[in-house]
Amino acid sequence: MQKYSVLIIALISILLINNKSISQRIKPEQFNILGISVEGNTKATGTDAGAIIGNSGLKVGGEITIPGDEIRQAIQKLWALRIFSDVQILIENKIDKGVYLLIRIKEYNRLGKLEYTGLDDVSEDDIKKKVSLTTGQILTPADIQSAISKIKTLYEEEGHLLASVTPEEIAEDSSNNNKVTLKLHVDEGPRLTIKEIYFTGDKSFDKGDLIGEFEDTEEKKWYHFILPSPKFERKKYEEDKRRLIKFYQKNGYIDTEILSDSIWYSEDKKKIFLQINLNEGMQYKVRNIAWEGNTVYSSAILSERLGFTKGMVFDQDKFEKNLRGNEEQTDVGSLYLDDGYLRFNLDPSIQRVGTDSLDINIQIYERNQFRIGQVDVRGNRKTRENVIRRELFTRPGDFFSRALIIRSLRQLSQLNYFNPEKLRPDTRLADDQTVDLIYEVEEKSNDNVNASVGYSGAFGVTGALGFTINNFAISNPLEGGGGQILNFDWQFGEGARFRTFSLSFTEPWLFDRPTTLGFSIFDSRQRFSWDLRQTGISMRLGRRLSWPDNYSRADWTLRYQSNDIRDAGGSPYYELGVSKQVSITQVLSRNSTDSPIFPSIGSSVALSTEISGGPLPGTVDYHKWNFNSEWYIPLFGSSRVVLYSSTAIGFLEGFFGNSKIPPIEYFYMGGTLMGYVSTTPLRGYEDRSIGPRNSSGQEEGGRVMSKHSLELRFAATINPMPIYFLTFVEGGNVFRNLKETDFFDLKRSYGIGARLLIQPIGMIGFDYAYGADDVLPKDGKPDGWHFHFQFGRGF
Repeated sequence: MQKYSVLIIALISILLINNKSISQRIKPEQFNILGISVEGNTKATGTDAGAIIGNSGLKVGGEITIPGDEIRQAIQKLWALRIFSDVQILIENKIDKGVYLLIRIKEYNRLGKLEYTGLDDVSEDDIKKKVSLTTGQILTPADIQSAISKIKTLYEEEGHLLASVTPEEIAEDSSNNNKVTLKLHVDEGPRLTIKEIYFTGDKSFDKGDLIGEFEDTEEKKWYHFILPSPKFERKKYEEDKRRLIKFYQKNGYIDTEILSDSIWYSEDKKKIFLQINLNEGMQYKVRNIAWEGNTVYSSAILSERLGFTKGMVFDQDKFEKNLRGNEEQTDVGSLYLDDGYLRFNLDPSIQRVGTDSLDINIQIYERNQFRIGQVDVRGNRKTRENVIRRELFTRPGDFFSRALIIRSLRQLSQLNYFNPEKLRPDTRLADDQTVDLIYEVEEKSNDNVNASVGYSGAFGVTGALGFTINNFAISNPLEGGGGQILNFDWQFGEGARFRTFSLSFTEPWLFDRPTTLGFSIFDSRQRFSWDLRQTGISMRLGRRLSWPDNYSRADWTLRYQSNDIRDAGGSPYYELGVSKQVSITQVLSRNSTDSPIFPSIGSSVALSTEISGGPLPGTVDYHKWNFNSEWYIPLFGSSRVVLYSSTAIGFLEGFFGNSKIPPIEYFYMGGTLMGYVSTTPLRGYEDRSIGPRNSSGQEEGGRVMSKHSLELRFAATINPMPIYFLTFVEGGNVFRNLKETDFFDLKRSYGIGARLLIQPIGMIGFDYAYGADDVLPKDGKPDGWHFHFQFGRGF
């Protein structure tokens, strides 16, 4: 071994001596450049020889040192163009003190066509959105590798961690030999599912609690033989790891960190195992909270808004929200921002004390109050500016208020004139005490032609024709934009058993005040177990209230109508002949929902009281009460997944023992709302199948009604075409009178459905519902599955 080492050292010494002697023999010489030629460029690519020479920095007549830096620098300049795969500069001929140079280049191929093979779970369109290769571009190895990397990332997101991409360049015809077809051969490999997730260092919570915080990373369970198996997506896995850290921070472990994580495959390469190594740290509790710089609000008020007391487990998420902005707007920041302190800021400092305590110090920078200067509206092409401004709660001269801006946006959204996703407020400082507001709106179509149709097994086809202009202007009916409502409606039932006509006009802001004035004329006829015609006119007056809050309003309707019962159907409840009816209806309501199309938060509660006869003139005597409550709760922090619940209760009674009550005022239930008045829909049952019946089996209606619904809604799109899906459970019943009422005796149903809003047609929807009780026919079996289709109306 030692012998070989000596020989190697000797050889190296000889080479070094020879190199030194060679370098000493070659002395730098200066030559004039007599000519420069280019070899390798093709006419097909349009690469000009003069351009190549110009970019090299070399020029005929110039001087060059050999050996020297000029050649090296010229090669570097040509490489920097990123269009050549090989660059050489050679001495083609040497004459005395002059040389002829040859620039020999080889161009990269250009992309002729791009083709893919092996695509299945990822579409070619999805790849094109990520891969930016275009026909005719220079195709470098870096470009190809970038495309491969992006495709593999797409497959990773779909759970194919073992996907591979093999490139192949195929030359096109000889006349265009620099263009190639690039084929990317994709081997997707198996879609990987998660067999098991392991945690280390998890001392305070069990495995189920930790996995429960993951939204998209889930172990494969027995029920995934029915439901889709959970796939592993790296991007979503990284998001879930962040959710895991937030979970610990919400529970006082503010130092928790993921030390490392690892992934390994099963033998068949179809499943993966995950291991997450945690360092939980200590759980911290609040010891002291101190405020500095606050002069407008006391420390007690600020601490109450913050929502932490001494000894509480520190919740990082709650702390940030209650400090700067929570959904209820009960945070510290809202206190200042709703009182004009636009440039208010705060700086929290959290200091660890001992091993498990925190001292929190919050520095407040109040600065000065701002008043609103100008309020501008932009983007309204049809809607008149005063229609928009009267809905705004922000007025010039008032103190700036973030809450009133949010409320103004809700009001504009409730108009349903504008795209809710494009409603944007903006602020512009006019000076150090004044701020201007700008409301950007985008008009959308909200008028509709009410061409609707429905079907029930009991009564066949029902439907309606008409129109609703929601942004009408009586002063300029062709142009519109005045915020008024004009409605014409004609409904019909199968075989002329039902027919109604109505024409109405509503001015929601009388004299630009929050006072509603409306008129309606109507004529209807129903021929079921009875034959009833009603003709009348009504006037409505309403007002937005300031107490208990400005979400509330009161409405009163004065109605006069004639009731003509031509056939009582053998029922003792209805008397033949014509009766005159004068009624007053009062509705006290509160609506805090955020959208009329797909509400995601808030509630709508209304109590309606109607008096007909009694102290009023007419031959009809009754009082009717209706209570309706609807609640919307967003789930998973999204406005597109909503839990909806509703309750409806109705009561009808005469003023006297022998009071005359028109049959249409009674409560009926079952099926859809299509083609029937005074019918409460209950999916899963035939129309009007629920409620009291006479000895002949004909519906009579009841004086007490109760219904409860619970829906889970998911909005696939909101704009421009709202589409949402739902699943529901509900129950309801109608009772003959109060004595026979049992609010626990509900006819139950459940099912799924979908809704699609197409302007100007209106709502299209269907529900597939299972009636879980035996209603009609009485055969001892549940009423079973029913399909309800709608065109133009929703439940």
